[in-house]
Amino acid sequence: MNICNHGVYFATDQRVHEGVMIQVHLKMPREVIGDDVTEWCFTGRVAHVQPLGASSDKLGVGVQFLYYEVPQASL
Repeated sequence: MNICNHGVYFATDQRVHEGVMIQVHLKMPREVIGDDVTEWCFTGRVAHVQPLGASSDKLGVGVQFLYYEVPQASL
């Protein structure tokens, strides 16, 4: 997995198509965000899909983030 502020790239065996909107849920550690929020929900568009080798069924998927939501802390 490779992640930056604009998107994420990951390997999967799920079939996805370019242009499809997906949600990505990431657990963010305290060291990264400085708070106890554990999971963020990113909505993005699949920007590209590529096979990860001739002998593998896995695909490399690049997702461009459009927006994200941070869950509210429990009271």
